[in-house]
This record gives sequence, C-alpha cells and structure tokens, in this order.
Amino acid sequence: MQIQCFPAATVAQLVHIAKRNELSVHELLYRDEWLSEIMWKQLKIFELNLRFYIDKEISAFTGNKAWLQDSALILPQHINRAPGRGEIHKSISLGYLCLLFSNRYHNRLWVPCLKPAFPSWGNTRYALHERFKILVRVRNRIAHHEIIYNYPLIEIVDFAQQILVDVNPVAAEELRKRNYSALINKIRLGSGGGI
Repeated sequence: MQIQCFPAATVAQLVHIAKRNELSVHELLYRDEWLSEIMWKQLKIFELNLRFYIDKEISAFTGNKAWLQDSALILPQHINRAPGRGEIHKSISLGYLCLLFSNRYHNRLWVPCLKPAFPSWGNTRYALHERFKILVRVRNRIAHHEIIYNYPLIEIVDFAQQILVDVNPVAAEELRKRNYSALINKIRLGSGGGI
C-alpha cells in the first residue's frame, strides 16, 4: 500500500514508529497488519466468552437478569451507558466489562461476586483492571486501524489466556495450543514465515 493513502498525521506517526523500530514504513505496516489480525482472533474469543461469563455470574449473584439497570448495583452514571437487556453477552462492550473491574465496583461486585468467579487470578483486582485496560486499548486500536506494533502484545495474550482458565477452560487451552506468543515474536523479529 502506498504511504500517500494515509492522512499526513498518520504518516508522521508511522514514520516515527518505523524509525524507532528500525523498520521501513512498509515493513511496519505489513507486520502490524499481521499482528492486528492475530490479536483480533484472540480478542474475539476472549471478549465473547467473558461477556457471557460475566452476565451469568452477576445474574446468579443478584438473582436479577436485568442487573445492568439495577441502581443498587450499577452506579447511576453507568446505567445510561449500559446496553438494554436483550442478550447482554452479545451487546455489552469490552470497555464496559473493564469498568466493572474498576475501583468503583470493588465492594459492589469484585469482593462478593467477581473475585470468587476468578479463582485462578492470584493477583489484586487493581492488577487485573490495569491489564484489562491495556487489552481494551489494544482492541480499540485494532478496531480503529491504528498501529499496535509497540504494545505489550505477548503480555496481553498471556493475560487473556489466564482469565479464560476460569471463564472457559476449553477456550484457554485452544489459545495456548495456537501459541500466539511465539508467532508474535516471529513477526516482530522478521521471521514470521514470509517476512
């Protein structure tokens, strides 16, 4: 693809990132496109499973399938951001799910409901939320066709697999077998098969 196809601000960003990584702009675009495709596949599995799991866990905890509209559980300013009930696992955004792991929901959701739902997570809620925010940022960068080359992609892959152990062990094992971390390293090192 010709660099002139991009807006000037994007070209400047591409040149900066390429120079920092000692790549040509075309090589950066090629590698980043491949990385985005790999990450998108993994994030899709993660997001779909997590939506369903969170809805199931919070619905069981509250006894209320419309928990997203429950002002005793969800802060009023977040109720307006929540999708309508419908099939929540199809409509709630990853960013909204991330919000449920924030400090604002520590006592409302983390302690009584979400912490027990993630027994394999051996770290704090804060650490989970921080890693989750990076995952959401990368997902959004991919969705908006932005460069993800310098993000901690292997750490994101590992985090998603770790969370999926509790959410859907079969999905976690499938991602482990696909060994995305090794492929990400190959692409970054320039030996990803065809680079």
